[in-house]
Amino acid sequence: MGNGKNKELLAAKIIGIPRGLSYYLDNFSWEEFFEILGYRVEYSEDSSAETFAAGNQLAGSEQCFPVKVYYGHVVSLLQKTTNLFIPQYTSLEQGTYCCPKVIGLPQLIKNTIPQEFNLLTAEIDLGREKFTKGNILSLARQLTWNPLRISRALTYFGQNSKRLPSKIPEGEKFVGPSRDQGKNGLIGVVAHQYALQDSLLNMGIMNRLGEYGFAYVTSEHYPRPESPANPGYFNRRAPHWDFGQNILHAVQGMLLDKDIRGIIFITYFGCGIDAFLEEIFKDQVCDQKPYLGLTLDEHSGEAGLMTRIEAFLDMMIRKEGKNRHAD
Repeated sequence: MGNGKNKELLAAKIIGIPRGLSYYLDNFSWEEFFEILGYRVEYSEDSSAETFAAGNQLAGSEQCFPVKVYYGHVVSLLQKTTNLFIPQYTSLEQGTYCCPKVIGLPQLIKNTIPQEFNLLTAEIDLGREKFTKGNILSLARQLTWNPLRISRALTYFGQNSKRLPSKIPEGEKFVGPSRDQGKNGLIGVVAHQYALQDSLLNMGIMNRLGEYGFAYVTSEHYPRPESPANPGYFNRRAPHWDFGQNILHAVQGMLLDKDIRGIIFITYFGCGIDAFLEEIFKDQVCDQKPYLGLTLDEHSGEAGLMTRIEAFLDMMIRKEGKNRHAD
């Protein structure tokens, strides 16, 4: 799209951000960043069946469920604005990489959405600070030539993009919020951030836990230390994916957490990273605590899914009853 058309579209002063995938990686407010540059941010609505239906018409069959839903968010936003911001997250710290589909998200959208729109993006590699700062500067200059606004936006990004709220200094112990143990105990739910926070993607699994009298704690409550993932715990080398290291640390934390009675792992068909990770920890988890792996896609029927979850929870309740009787 030519520069003249870009300027015409940006004159609307509204930038849309899809509420999916990389949206849940942000540790700071892109909304405030763009407001500093003189633009208003419009987010897509929460995911719904309509969101998926719109995205599924555009996505290829090889795309995973979360990517198809993301396409739907883009389609819905383009009804409100023709300016979209999709950051290209490549790494959240030095020596690691994001999911390939997250890395390629701007290109996927650019080459899939048929209608005309203005795509704003910037490669975010938090392991290369100067490189990323240069990309943010280029992004800011697409939006304004006001040096004061650009300087303030760069300062805001530099102060608030240090990422990894899920990390704690090595040697320190994370103390999470007080946790309701529930009538029947506490379940650990492991998944990527977008799966935990998007009720369409997790299909309301956490709500069902509450209906059965279980409280839950998610993998987000187990920040990993600033050292690399401990490969010795699972007798495997730490993966080079940011998401993978977070998940392994969460699983390790849940195994060591005496309050956690069982673990549920939510993943999606077509996710090679999660399939690899489950092979690392599954045997050890099953040796120590009840475990349920759920691989979902758009064809996952609610009835069948809930039957599996209910059977898992019933088994845990019966096991606890036997243990109490034995005591």
